[in-house]
Amino acid sequence: MKIRLSVVLLLAALCALPSLSPAAQTPAPQAESAALTTRLALRDLWVEHIFWIRDYAIANQAGNRQQADVASQQVVSNATAIANSIAPLYGQPAADQLLKLLAGHWGAVKQYSDASVSQSAAGKQAAVNDLGSNAKALAKFLSTANPNLPEATLNTMLAAHGGHHIAQIDELGKKDYKAEAVTWQHMREHILGLADALTAALVKQFPDKF
Repeated sequence: MKIRLSVVLLLAALCALPSLSPAAQTPAPQAESAALTTRLALRDLWVEHIFWIRDYAIANQAGNRQQADVASQQVVSNATAIANSIAPLYGQPAADQLLKLLAGHWGAVKQYSDASVSQSAAGKQAAVNDLGSNAKALAKFLSTANPNLPEATLNTMLAAHGGHHIAQIDELGKKDYKAEAVTWQHMREHILGLADALTAALVKQFPDKF
């Protein structure tokens, strides 16, 4: 998507700018525009994350292998875009580490969906455990990179996010589409809140870039 590409290009361009004297700093309207562009781009990326995972869960429940494979590929592509969006500010090694953590998140959710289809209680529990461990690892990574992101708060938010995935998969398995529609709304609102928190932390940590 254009907005996804814009944030990577925007951050790369901003990082290449030399330090400016107070008199030559970017005017407030432009600074607000840079922060807003980043906010909208991150919102778009994270909503794509939940969209494609939901698409996989639906296809998986229906036994549509072709649709599930495409959705899985899109989840990975989206995770790569999310990870690479931080490279201009934190470097490619940090982006690569984030991608590994996002892959772990997706792996746990996928395992839960697969175990739900095969009706494996043990598989589902293992996936829940992995999802919890991954949330802690993600929270630690992000809070270490940016001190404006409290680890405990992030862990709570990411654990809740994982809970939304689990609830959604369970509801789809039961064909309780009304409940799943409510879960989707909560999931979307929650992920937008997470994206906004990440943007606010970036702007606070790198004020000269925004």
